[in-house]
Amino acid sequence: MKRATVLLSGAGTLGSRHLQGLARCAIPLDIHVYDIYPDALRISQARWEEVTNLKADHHVFLHNTCEALPVNVDIAVIATTANVRHENIAEIVSKCSVKYWILEKVLACSEENLDQILTSISELKNAWVNTPRRSLPWHSEIKALLGKGYAMTMKVDGGAWGLACNAIHFLDMFAWWTGETLVEIETNGLDSNWIEAKRAGNMEVMGTLHARFSGGSTVQLTAQPGDVYYEFELNDGSFIWHIDEVGGTCFRSDGLSIPGRIPYQSEVTGELIESLLSKGVCHLPGLETSAQMHRVYLHALLKHWQHNVSSSAKIVPIT
Repeated sequence: MKRATVLLSGAGTLGSRHLQGLARCAIPLDIHVYDIYPDALRISQARWEEVTNLKADHHVFLHNTCEALPVNVDIAVIATTANVRHENIAEIVSKCSVKYWILEKVLACSEENLDQILTSISELKNAWVNTPRRSLPWHSEIKALLGKGYAMTMKVDGGAWGLACNAIHFLDMFAWWTGETLVEIETNGLDSNWIEAKRAGNMEVMGTLHARFSGGSTVQLTAQPGDVYYEFELNDGSFIWHIDEVGGTCFRSDGLSIPGRIPYQSEVTGELIESLLSKGVCHLPGLETSAQMHRVYLHALLKHWQHNVSSSAKIVPIT
C-alpha cells in the first residue's frame, strides 16, 4: 500500500493524542510532528512510545523548525493553540503543498485571524474543522429520530465545562441537527469577570450564552463554578430529550433510551485519516461552514471581552 505523508503541527496535549490516533490508521504513514517547543515534542514522543499494535508500518519524524518539513503533504492536522493558528498555517503554506487540512477549534481568536486562515488555505473544500459530533454514530442515531419541521430549543447546563473554549462544539452539533445556521449570539448573561483557563495564557468565562439560528431554533449554554460536568435538554417539538454525554445516556420523554459514548481523540483520528486518504471526504464540518459559525461566535465574545476587560483588545484569548 502506498505510503502517505501526514503533518501534525502542534505536539502538546491534544496534538499528542492525534499522534496516538494516527497509529490506528491502516494505511502506512510518514508522520511529521512539528512544534517549536522541545517539551511538546517530548510529550508526543512519549505518547507514541505508549502505543502498541500499530495498524501499519508508520514512521515518525520530530521537527522544531518549519524548514525541515516535507514539501508535499497529503494531510495536515493543525493542533496548535488558536492564537497562533493563522500564523502557523501561513508558515506551512509557504513551505508545503498540502492536499487536505484538519483544523482544531477554536479556529482563531478574532475575525481578522479567521480571515487570514481562509486566505492561506486556497482550496477551502479540502479543509475541515474538528468539531467531531457530526461524525459520531451515537449523535447520528439521535439526529435521525429528531422531530422535523419544528424550531428546536436546547439548554446545556453544567459547572466549569469551559464555555468559551467548548461552546462551539454544541453550536455546531445543534446546527447539524436542525439544518440551520447560526445567526446571533447574545452575551448579556455572561459574567463580567473572566478567569484563567487551565491552558496557560487563555481565559474562560462563566454565565449564560444565548444563540439564535436561522430557522428560529435557539440554544442556551450555561456554565457555573464547580465541578466539571455538563448535560443538555433538547425539545424537538415532539419530545423532550435528556442527554448526558459523560454518563453515556440519552432518554426521550416517551421512554426511549439510546446509550452511547464520546470516544477519545486517540480513537478516532486514524479512521478520519483513512477516510480522507481513501475517499477524499469526512464527516466533520467543512471549513467554510465552520468559519461562518466561528465568525458570529468570535464577534460576540470579543465584544464582551472589550466591554468588560480591555476596550482596545484585538483578540479574545480563548483556545
